[in-house]
Formats: sequence, structure tokens, C-alpha cells
Amino acid sequence: MKILFVNNGLAGGGVEKLLNDMLPLINESGNYCELLILFDDDAKYLESLRNHGVKVQIVPKNIYNKGHFKRMLYIMNYIKNNNFDIVHANEFPLIYYCSIIKVIFGKKMPKLVMTEHSTDNKRRHIKLSRPLEKMIYRNYDKVISISDKAQEALLTWLQVKDSQKYEIIYNGINAEKFKMAKMYDRNNLVADLDSKDKLLCMIGSFTRQKNYFFMLEVMEKLPANYHLLCLGEGPLKQQIISIIQQKHLQRKVHLLGFREDTAKILKTVDALVVPSIWEGFGLIAVEAMASSVPVIVSDVPGLSEIVGEAGVKCSVNNIEEFVQAIKKVANDSEYSHELTKLGEKQASKYDIRKMTENYLRLYEQLVNGIQ
Repeated sequence: MKILFVNNGLAGGGVEKLLNDMLPLINESGNYCELLILFDDDAKYLESLRNHGVKVQIVPKNIYNKGHFKRMLYIMNYIKNNNFDIVHANEFPLIYYCSIIKVIFGKKMPKLVMTEHSTDNKRRHIKLSRPLEKMIYRNYDKVISISDKAQEALLTWLQVKDSQKYEIIYNGINAEKFKMAKMYDRNNLVADLDSKDKLLCMIGSFTRQKNYFFMLEVMEKLPANYHLLCLGEGPLKQQIISIIQQKHLQRKVHLLGFREDTAKILKTVDALVVPSIWEGFGLIAVEAMASSVPVIVSDVPGLSEIVGEAGVKCSVNNIEEFVQAIKKVANDSEYSHELTKLGEKQASKYDIRKMTENYLRLYEQLVNGIQ
């Protein structure tokens, strides 16, 4: 099979990381895949994919800058000229672009697949967008959700009664990579730590969804020997820096930027905190569990489901619950050990190779006309 994935870019988010991990495995399977992206700004995974033999095509800037119609025209011609069996869309606005292209192509369009990565988005808070979204999603041959709750939220939003073309394929990680990673000397990450200091980690783009502002309030309430490593980049970075300065948290909160050594960092910290406002899956929580690191998360659909009983769940934006949970995990070694054992077992359910096999099975069924 010849498969084209389309995505906005290759920055350091969860979708991009999944593509970085999965696309080389598809080519290893004897199939062939390419990735078409709208822009290469901050393309953290571009070199990695190309080094693994994955062709990455970037929409030329002179076309990208001319707006939606020109972008769609470029994508449509790329599909037309390359004889793909499957086109797989991720993220807005590309899920719209590909749906519209199918209307133009009609029966000449390759089988069209998309993945729903979240339990919420801005469009679902605009009532007038529901009829449009129904038309957009209707054009897909298969719509994949990354968790039960992500699909449940999607079907509710679209008011779908016949859910035959909607399917769930859980995200996956390279569990062995995280299990076998070596830890850092903690002073390589934060200078002058001593044995009484507690090292927390938060990983994700600097966006409203990830809830960094809330986490800074939590850090205010924690004792001085608690440190937070923030791994990521994003549009709210300057605001986060300003708040860190206003709250005098410079000695407790450390912005490390985008990192490719996440596995080693997770092995080094005392706990991962995921205070997201919403989350379709929570890939980083699975990575932490595979690393034998306790996880403390917001009790939100998707994330809560994936963590199961292996993590501590706190009410969204409840500062006191998060503070107490972090203290207990950091200071009660028996409790922390129990969580890590449960986490290792939970993480084993989410394997990148199994995920890739499930996608390939679905593609084969579509190409062969099996519903």
C-alpha cells in the first residue's frame, strides 16, 4: 500500500511524536508512506523522519502564504499525481481540506482516513459549526479516535447514530526505550540539588490546554525544595516566563525547552504531573508509567481512562488536591513504589508496534473493500 499522511507541521507535540514513531514502522512493514506538511517552522522531527527514510514533503511557502484555497489546490494535485491508496489526515484545518478535496475528486479519491486526537476543541463550543462538522466528517471512509472517551465525545458532538465507520485505535509508545533508559545525575538538569530536593516534571506544548499557569500556582504552594522541570515550547512561553518572575519562582521552575532525551529525564524525576484541562489520550503519562515514574493527572476524560488505577487523579484546577497528591507521592516511598508497579503494567497495554499493526489492518480493509 502507498499511504500519504498530512499534518500541519512537525513541532514537538503528541501527534507529531506519534508520526515520528509510526511512519518508519510502516515502511519497515513493506508498505510505503510519505508525510505532507503545511509548514516546516519549528520542525523538531523533520530530520529524524528523513534519517529513517521517510519522505517529507513541505508545501512551498509561496503557496502556503496565499491562503486556504491555494493550499488545498497544492494538496489535491499532490494526491492526484502520486497514486496513493490511502490519505490519512490529522489536525485542523487539514481534516477540512481533505474532506473538501474528496468532494471534488469523488470516486477518484483514495480511501480517506482521519484521526481524532482530543476530547474537545474550540469548534465544539460554537453551535453553528456542528452542521459544517457533520458534513466534513461524513466524507471520511474511517474516523479513528485515540481513546474511548475521545470517540464518545466526538459521536455526541456529531449526533451520530450509525457509528460503523468510527473506530478506536489506542496510541502507543516504544515502551522498551523508556523502560531501559538511563537516568541523569540530577545536577545535570538543575544545579546544586541535594538529597532532600524533589524533582517534578511537566511535558507538553505551552498552550492553554496543558494548564501551565495553574501548575505555577501549585508550585507557589509547595515547599522550597520542590523543583519543576518544564519540557516544551509554544505560544504562551513569554507569559509563563513573566508569571515565573512575578511569583519569584525562578529557583523552583526550570524551562528546559523541547528535549529529545525525555526518556532519560523521566528516569531522573520523582513524579510526572499532567494537569491538562482536556486530553484525548495523554501519551506522556504512558511514557512516564513505562519509565517507572509515578503520575499525577487531572481527572479528565481520555487521560483518566488511559492512566486507570495506576496514577493519582485530581480534580481539574484544584490546587490543594494537586499539592497534597504531589507531597504524598514525593514523600511516601511505599505508596510511590506501588504506583510505579501499577504503572508499568498499565503502560504495557499501549505499544507503538501494536498501534501500527492496527492502522495497517484498517488500511488493508479499506483498500480491499472490507467494512
